[in-house]
Amino acid sequence: MTPIWYQILLVVHILAGMTWVGGGLVIQITEQKAFRLGGRPAVDRARTDLAWADTWLAIPAPVLVIGTGIAMVVIDTGWRFTQTWIWISIATVGAYQALALTLGARLYRQVESGEEDRARRVDPVRSLIKLGNVLLTLLTGIVFLMVFKPGVN
Repeated sequence: MTPIWYQILLVVHILAGMTWVGGGLVIQITEQKAFRLGGRPAVDRARTDLAWADTWLAIPAPVLVIGTGIAMVVIDTGWRFTQTWIWISIATVGAYQALALTLGARLYRQVESGEEDRARRVDPVRSLIKLGNVLLTLLTGIVFLMVFKPGVN
């Protein structure tokens, strides 16, 4: 494949990564501020206002990042899936997706239904905000790996 295709994939990969991290950061800051200022009802309003972000940012951006990342490794002879920074990045994305799709989905269902974990007296909104912090930390770690590429001489 010609170098131009790699460069196009790289630009899409970087833009999608910026969208994924930036969008997640905006949503997280908005929800935390809403929770501090107005509690659960304010978070519910903020989530309603930001619902478009799930559809237009939170779903397509990770798909584009993962797809273009894999494509770049496949077409560039300099990158291999066995390189430390690549397999750690893939494992971290896997951990992110597993947390988001399991724990995140369960917490979203609890928030939507108005349930609380009465046995542990945990507010699912507060737990969802904490999970968002963990997910953003994982994304920051992935960005670190992409920039510094540990294991590459």
